[in-house]
Amino acid sequence: MEPSQQATPLRADAERNRAKIVAAARAVFSEAGTDVPAGRVARRAGVGLATLYRRFPTREDLVNAAFADQHAECRRMLEHVERHPDPWRALRHALARLCEDQVHDKGFTARVLTDRSGENLERFRDEIGRIDALIGRAHTAGTLRRDVGRAEFCLLVAGNAGVIAAAGPAPRAASRRYVDMVLRSFTAPSR
Repeated sequence: MEPSQQATPLRADAERNRAKIVAAARAVFSEAGTDVPAGRVARRAGVGLATLYRRFPTREDLVNAAFADQHAECRRMLEHVERHPDPWRALRHALARLCEDQVHDKGFTARVLTDRSGENLERFRDEIGRIDALIGRAHTAGTLRRDVGRAEFCLLVAGNAGVIAAAGPAPRAASRRYVDMVLRSFTAPSR
């Protein structure tokens, strides 16, 4: 990149505002999902709407910035589990982790499961490719039922969202119990 094309660094106060907006968006999206009004994020950050829109002209820009760390962590987790010698244990770990994250963050897991646009589509394809490879390895190893595939894992995660919503004050325990029961049903019967 030519020096004249490099992004101009933000002033210190502008960088602080940007960081406050991202932190507020992460918190608000975690609590209520990504469909909340931008004004709620701005209020939580202690900035005006004009400041929010100056830094993040579109909702997509704001959502991507808010979830950048989670996407990176998800990628690292998938890279780690795909190297595990036991593909079924790796799948169980990945799904249990995703469902645990759902308990704490309504926005991110909903985003992962539903957004299929632009950069997120490419990220989704990469993540699904890694999961599909683990499913294939678990089928080959005979540890995952043959009739269980990606669709069933997506249903598990979607069902977990319902369990969390219905669990009241103890969503974590209810989620763990649900995920454990469903994953046990996915296990290939012993020969």
